[in-house]
Amino acid sequence: MKIAHISDLHLDKIYKRSNYKKTLQLIEFIADGGFDHIIITGDITENAEASAFELARNMLKKLGLLNAAKTSVVIGNHDIFGGVHLAEDVVNFPAKCRNTNYNKKVEEFGAFFSETFAGTIRTSLHNPFPFVKEFDEFILIGLNSIAEYSVFKNPIASNGEISDEQLEDLETVLKIHKFPNKHRIVITHHHFCKGSVEESSPNALWRKIERQTMKLRGKKKLIKRFKKLGVTHVLHGHLHETNQYTRKGITFLNAGGSIVNGTQNEFRFNNINFNINFNINFSGSEIKHGSNVLTSPSVFPQSVLDKLTGEGKQKIIKIHQRNAPLITAAAEVYTS
Repeated sequence: MKIAHISDLHLDKIYKRSNYKKTLQLIEFIADGGFDHIIITGDITENAEASAFELARNMLKKLGLLNAAKTSVVIGNHDIFGGVHLAEDVVNFPAKCRNTNYNKKVEEFGAFFSETFAGTIRTSLHNPFPFVKEFDEFILIGLNSIAEYSVFKNPIASNGEISDEQLEDLETVLKIHKFPNKHRIVITHHHFCKGSVEESSPNALWRKIERQTMKLRGKKKLIKRFKKLGVTHVLHGHLHETNQYTRKGITFLNAGGSIVNGTQNEFRFNNINFNINFNINFSGSEIKHGSNVLTSPSVFPQSVLDKLTGEGKQKIIKIHQRNAPLITAAAEVYTS
């Protein structure tokens, strides 16, 4: 089974309009690429506006992806509280967050993407989280990592928390259904990484600020709990990077840089490939287009490669092998 993991699309009809074009290109590429499933780990919208959710719905529906078999989604902080864009927003944003009905926003998110939650195993009819979605080789565990607004603990509504109630509900589901011999993969929005940013790295100061104002509370306890529940992988976004790291034997994959990555003509996603034994399947070939050498795994159909490398197409694919269980490659796709 081949899965595309993307995140942080930040769709909006007024702000960041270019994100729509990039997202459409990315999802069209995935739809044409023979992928069995797409996972979107939050911040689908920029401002939690109904019009932006409709953009996402229509995009997925048009490409035949608006169903539980093809797509799984979790909520991000922008899907509840939105963000800051204008100077006056800096002053008004805290009041906006205080007046946001958190539980209603979570329910609305579930309603906008109700087709993708069909058949999931949950303990609540109204709250879409936590959910468990079963596949032949694994289960997906969807968790809401968005903390409620707090002047002191969550002043800009971007910090995270996975409630004990969610985890207790999840444990109940796993005790009843057990899912023997299946890998357990968590999908959520907030990151679990730690450590300082290299001083010489681009945007190092901003990265430090991000890590102070976009934190997930209780990461160590969560990781221990995940380990006890048999979780092997966690897929997330939130930080606008695309990377992989390991903590306590659990592999974490970040797709936060799918769309918002500091470039105008680049999108990225994590390409996850399962086989029956959960081995890595990776084979590469080189395709030359003009002076460019395109490195691509054989998992992409020739029709997709032709579309990317045909005459007049100024497109480049770079795909890097990653030596982690379940992961064949992380794809970085550049378009002009």
